[in-house]
Amino acid sequence: MLLAKLLRTLSEEEIVKIRKDFRLPERSQLLFERIAVSANAPPESETLAKAFRISQENLYRLSSEVVDECVRILAPREEFSTMNFFRKRYLYRPFVTEAHRTEKRLLHERNKYALEKFYKYVFMNMRGFPVDVIDLDLMQEYGNKWHRIKANPQIDDELYIRIRVIFVRIAGLPARKKMNLAQMSQYARQLLDPVAKCASSSLNPLARYEYYQSEWKACVYERTDPQIQIKWLQLSLKVIRENKSVFEPEREKVVELQIAYELATKCDKAKEGLATFRKYYHGQTPETSRGVLFLMQFIRVAFLAHDYATSRRMVEEIEKYQSVKTTPTIYINVLIARALLEVIEENADAALKTIEIAKVTNHENFFLAYEVQIRGLETVIALKYKDLDLADQLVERNIKWLRSRKISLSESAWIYFYQVIGSII
Repeated sequence: MLLAKLLRTLSEEEIVKIRKDFRLPERSQLLFERIAVSANAPPESETLAKAFRISQENLYRLSSEVVDECVRILAPREEFSTMNFFRKRYLYRPFVTEAHRTEKRLLHERNKYALEKFYKYVFMNMRGFPVDVIDLDLMQEYGNKWHRIKANPQIDDELYIRIRVIFVRIAGLPARKKMNLAQMSQYARQLLDPVAKCASSSLNPLARYEYYQSEWKACVYERTDPQIQIKWLQLSLKVIRENKSVFEPEREKVVELQIAYELATKCDKAKEGLATFRKYYHGQTPETSRGVLFLMQFIRVAFLAHDYATSRRMVEEIEKYQSVKTTPTIYINVLIARALLEVIEENADAALKTIEIAKVTNHENFFLAYEVQIRGLETVIALKYKDLDLADQLVERNIKWLRSRKISLSESAWIYFYQVIGSII
């Protein structure tokens, strides 16, 4: 039920504000309270319908009215305020539902200018959701509508839109349980090779930028020299600096942070990378644009630079937001970071509890990159706290699992990692 999903993303302060300003009839308020007090394990729709002596259809209508009331109270008065409200809480389905509703209204009004702004907003902001929930065909559809309604589209505008969607398709590959790394790499090439020549020479700087970004993302699935990945980012940065009027002011900062992250995680330059993240930290939260990504990378770079206090502070900051805890693909990252810190802090019980939560969460919302890290951490915890029988079992089991996913010695250091642990045992 959408109402339950929405309430799980709200803070106690927001719940209090809704209670104070609630204007719907008493029955709607009772429904709100019934779900608010049990948002993490809400009653079944059938149970609620019986309790309120209404049909499930009327229950759906009633809960929709309550959702609208919550949005009215909490959403700031701005353009596309309802969609913005759902976007900041990573509620993709209601975001899309509201997009369809808004599109229908604007088409009826025949306001071409408003429609162009709307299509741009939906297309650009869909990429802000976790990649495993985005309907990429729908994203492409909105991009095509945006292109068609433009009075004077740029040269290669369709190509730009197509490659922006390709980037998300490549980024989302680890969510596919049955694909191994070689298959992911092959699929990424199938997407990029047909557009590589025209994109790299396009007169549209946006198309070139998205192409370079997509090539950088595709390197994740190959055993690539880190300098090659950084080269694609440097090309992205060059396009931005040569065409500043085309890009939003924040874009240059975004790519500088991407380069800093690559240097920290792949080139043993964590302190250099941390300096860049400190430079651009100005109180970002999960609700600010690209805030979650920035904070998660800040946590990891600080950890690699051995600044554990900063890493811990950022983990605690991001965990304040209910929307993070209710978005699995984001929360798993937080759990992995917290478990790493708990190992460093020699808090064995806490680390074990955290990694168990991460295992369950990733089982329900699988992402290969997180599964690899979770298994590695579980093995480290067993070794560090002298459960050598379990550690030995995990080493053998995880090497077999890596080979089943075609993650070999030539493609990844993880098997070496387990072999070292085996030797220590």
